[in-house]
Amino acid sequence: MVRVRFAPSPTGYLHIGNGRTAILNYLFARSKKGVFILRIEDTDLERSSPVFETSIIYDLKWLGIEWDEGPIRQSERLDIYRKYARMFLEKRLAYRCFCTKEELEEMKKNQIKKGEPPRYNGKCREIGEETAEAMELEGRPYVVRFKSLRKRVSFDDAIHGKLDFPDDHVDDFIILKQDGWPSYNFAATVDDLLMGITHVIRGADHISNTPKQLMLFEVLGASPPVYCHHSLLIGKDRKPLSKRDGITGIREFREMGILPSALFNYIAVIGRGIDGRIMDRETLIDTFEPSSLSCSDSLFDMERLLWYNREYLKTAPPELLMGTDVLSDMDRKRVLTIRENARTLTELKDWMGIFKNGDITEEGIGFLLNQPGSYDISRALLNCLLDGEDHPFDHIADSLGRKTGMKKRELFLVLRVLTTGRLKGPPLHEVFNLIPKDIIIKRIRTFLHQD
Repeated sequence: MVRVRFAPSPTGYLHIGNGRTAILNYLFARSKKGVFILRIEDTDLERSSPVFETSIIYDLKWLGIEWDEGPIRQSERLDIYRKYARMFLEKRLAYRCFCTKEELEEMKKNQIKKGEPPRYNGKCREIGEETAEAMELEGRPYVVRFKSLRKRVSFDDAIHGKLDFPDDHVDDFIILKQDGWPSYNFAATVDDLLMGITHVIRGADHISNTPKQLMLFEVLGASPPVYCHHSLLIGKDRKPLSKRDGITGIREFREMGILPSALFNYIAVIGRGIDGRIMDRETLIDTFEPSSLSCSDSLFDMERLLWYNREYLKTAPPELLMGTDVLSDMDRKRVLTIRENARTLTELKDWMGIFKNGDITEEGIGFLLNQPGSYDISRALLNCLLDGEDHPFDHIADSLGRKTGMKKRELFLVLRVLTTGRLKGPPLHEVFNLIPKDIIIKRIRTFLHQD
């Protein structure tokens, strides 16, 4: 059975790139009737926070991603990692390293000076067991380092094809730190082994970690999972998507009024050659294969996301859009009328303001003040609204057109501002009767009392 995991580190809020990893793992698990595991990799003591974990879980649920097992926290599995580290030491697969921070810095400085890549040189690798135990008894702090196999590593990536690494790529990396907490590569490998992970779907920035994990699997005598490294999301500057590109966090997209279904759809098709298609979740699941993903970096386009969001706004239930279980018939009509003008929930709720207050935008006031005949039309419209009759909009427009002799376009722009308070918006004949008369009257009087 297919078993995959999404393993975020709770050192920050959920980034759109990590959200993409979660979505791809979810799609694959569901397409294969497999198991999706949520694993919290919280071994970074300085930066990990329960606040971030709570936020990540909330964002995943908001996206509609459900997991079958978890959340499993690495911080609650320390005994397991320490047990494996002891076993590595006993089998001479690892060794204690007593090098100080200063020694390591000097080692790194000399390597850089020689034009060599900075890596541990194996200084403590040949320390005898008795010597190492004596140094430990003296209270000398140490880390546990894996004994690299020092050989070439090749593997077939489900997206990139065959990848090959030279025999010096994997150094004697740390598997257990001085404080007894595991390193990322060690904990991830032990967990993938014990959890029976069959496929690891993650970003291409993890490709360099894979040789280390493959060596660990080899010495453990276990078959590694299939690795699938999807492309990274990039901004318009062709660099990895970051804060300089604006909004990048899942919660930020939620706060700006993006629908979870729209964000899920867009992220699920990036890099698959099917951008521009509205696809329900079932179709996204049925059509997903890791091999369908491009290995080239994928451009994240905010305008494309807004296009998706607008399409979803057009078909979503009005109650959902307004965040309520019940809407009056009038408010439902209002939402249905104006939602085509909105790209986000924030914009939609802003548009609802034309029914609730008598404001006129600064742009609208400026237009009326510079439009000949605005005062005459305002007074005529005000008298019409105050005569106690319910006049159809077309009747009002025709009557005012005959009285003023204005061209239809200019007349309608004046009426739009006086009616909605804005220069742009939904068709006037659709929205006019949905705006309370007292709101329109307030707008007219606001304009007439301009200094």
